[in-house]
Amino acid sequence: MPAGVRLLFNEPVVLVGRGVRVLAPSGRRVERGPARVSGAEVTVGVDAAGDGTYRVIWRVIAQDTHPSQGAFAFSVGRTGAPPGSAASTGAPGVGPITGLILQAFARALHLVGYALSFGALAFRKMVLEPLALTGEETERRVWRLAGAGVVALLAAEPLALLAQTVSLSAGSGQPLDPEVLGGALDSSFGRVLAQRLGAALLLWVLVGAASARPARAAAAALVLGLALAFVDGEAAHAVGTRPSWLGLGLNTLHEAAMGAWVGGLVGLLSVWRVPTIAVRRVEIAVRTGRLAARSAVVLAATGAGMAVQHLRGPADLVATAYGETLAAKLILFLAALWLAWGAAQAAIDRRPRAWIREAAVLLTVLVLAGLLASLPPPV
Repeated sequence: MPAGVRLLFNEPVVLVGRGVRVLAPSGRRVERGPARVSGAEVTVGVDAAGDGTYRVIWRVIAQDTHPSQGAFAFSVGRTGAPPGSAASTGAPGVGPITGLILQAFARALHLVGYALSFGALAFRKMVLEPLALTGEETERRVWRLAGAGVVALLAAEPLALLAQTVSLSAGSGQPLDPEVLGGALDSSFGRVLAQRLGAALLLWVLVGAASARPARAAAAALVLGLALAFVDGEAAHAVGTRPSWLGLGLNTLHEAAMGAWVGGLVGLLSVWRVPTIAVRRVEIAVRTGRLAARSAVVLAATGAGMAVQHLRGPADLVATAYGETLAAKLILFLAALWLAWGAAQAAIDRRPRAWIREAAVLLTVLVLAGLLASLPPPV
């Protein structure tokens, strides 16, 4: 008779609620004491005294905040139908489709908020300030974008908590299990959620202070943006890479470059028709193009580095959901580069239409990035 059950994961985990349940053939719970966690290993004692098939149901949150649940059966003596709920008998590590969609949407909304807020302020710092184009109307429009970004950042976190709860509540009989909710808040996910909310609220304060000292508020916000990009790495696959400092560094640069490109493009469109901008459109378009080009180089380099960390080889690009999503993201990234090049060749008065198409493609890239961060990588 087995004295216990041992679960091995490929990264450190924390239990959610009871974490592990073991059901006897009669449906009675037979765990002996609470489950214990040691890094990537979870153990629990069992009283498997009778013959038959037992079911083990587990749910955890990984170090990178990824929710994971699953179930398997083992038999003692004779085999039979597994007892209890068939919760999570699909692929371990992938929650219900509703939970996955909510996770992807919450992550994408966070990235959009990051681009609108910190990216727009990077556009102000690197494009508008050097050209002395920080007049009242221009400032108002840029800080309005930053404010919209704050709203998106704040909205993303409750949605992310809902996504975690839905992903881990399958089979519990409750779509929003309070035990799961508490377990999520008491994990690495809860820590990152608090840090993200704190950053968004601090940015809100800086947006409010911008009318008095816009330059200082923008500089402080950009430092905050880099810090938030680093925090986001703790909720991404980067935190589970080896060495972790390299994964976190690549993720931070990747997100910051994304924000600069997308936010710079949206910022450019928002101020394009301001009278003081109209007479210097060529200069502002050139500087924004340089910002986008540098961002694209950083995105390509860091993206390649992260792909090497998370893929076993090129075959994963067509053999796994993670790889297929990454391949689609890469194709759209190349499409955005092509649109950006085409816009640079167009007459100055025709560029806004091309920029709108480029922004639409980049928005789709952000949606795929949210999905990519929600899927378990092959490595």
